[in-house]
Amino acid sequence: MWPRTLIGLFIGLFLSVSLVLNLNLLLPFSEGTRLLIGLILAFPIWAGCIVWAYAYPSAWKSFKALMLMFVPSVILNTTLMMLR
Repeated sequence: MWPRTLIGLFIGLFLSVSLVLNLNLLLPFSEGTRLLIGLILAFPIWAGCIVWAYAYPSAWKSFKALMLMFVPSVILNTTLMMLR
């Protein structure tokens, strides 16, 4: 139980920040609007990742599932930051 909780907390936090950064880099709104959208969406995404970690029977499977979302998001972050 604790390993899935910690995986959901930490990988979920990184995934949440990464997804919100992707959204921030893609949206054509003003900076203030993008920040507000990011603040509103970051916590529900993080909470969803924590719950999602419990959808798998083992900590390793939940780690793999969250990392399969995290790695492409980081690649997209890097690409968007380089194109900026």
